[in-house]
Amino acid sequence: MSACARKPAVGPKIDPALATLIPPDTTLLVGTRLEALERTPVYQKYFANRKFPQVEEFARQTSLDPTKDLWELLFVSNGNDNVLLGRGKFANEMEPELKQSHGKRFNYKGYNLVGDENTALLYLSGSAAAIGPTASLRHLLDVRGAADGPPTRLAVLMKEIPSDAQFWAAYAGGPLNLPFQGNLANISKLVSSIQSGSLYFDLRTGLNGLAVGDCSTDQSAEEVQGALKAFIGLGRLNTPANQKELQSAWDGLRVTVQDKRVRLYIDVPQNTVDQFVNLWTGRGR
Repeated sequence: MSACARKPAVGPKIDPALATLIPPDTTLLVGTRLEALERTPVYQKYFANRKFPQVEEFARQTSLDPTKDLWELLFVSNGNDNVLLGRGKFANEMEPELKQSHGKRFNYKGYNLVGDENTALLYLSGSAAAIGPTASLRHLLDVRGAADGPPTRLAVLMKEIPSDAQFWAAYAGGPLNLPFQGNLANISKLVSSIQSGSLYFDLRTGLNGLAVGDCSTDQSAEEVQGALKAFIGLGRLNTPANQKELQSAWDGLRVTVQDKRVRLYIDVPQNTVDQFVNLWTGRGR
């Protein structure tokens, strides 16, 4: 009976239609399951009315309603070529409705692209498309068929991510540009100190997650741990003493280090998520 038992899923779920498009030289994957994310109470209460640039841009380019027709997004990068893949219901027929304002239509290796030589939309099927720099889209097509899922280094990192995580990332090293601003810009500096890592969030019962970074030496790991602890301590000091709930939210951030690996545990209760998010991203953004 044990031999016939179903094995638990390992790593985050990626739609097969997107997994087969991941180039073999990919070093960074960032995924979000929009359908699952939008069903969480935390998303409904705190994020439903917020605008996320990547989601909005993909929806604009493909003429989709992101709340109904967009199911999953997957960002792939090798440090040079960056592409945002999307899975959704583009149209009932075999070609999505593309507006004239998107630019000219041109063909590459049998696939239709709409845009110009800088950026474009690549239509792959009735339920899969990609947007990004045109050169990166051509690279995606050049290596298509060379892999059937995440490269081995990323796949190993992804094993530590729960299969039901609504948002996750895995980084296998190499050049990395993170578009963070404000308080989050400090995270970019920390990431540059690690060799590889992973991250996930689960919003079903609050803001829960885990960030893991592997460093090259014990000293660099201790430096990253110290920087994270200092950042958390600074945030605690900048939180008004009369905001008891927000003060307690900082207790949900815990940093550990072991064998050159730094872990940041995130456990923010649902009743303080709104204040916590505003503190990190800027109120009203």
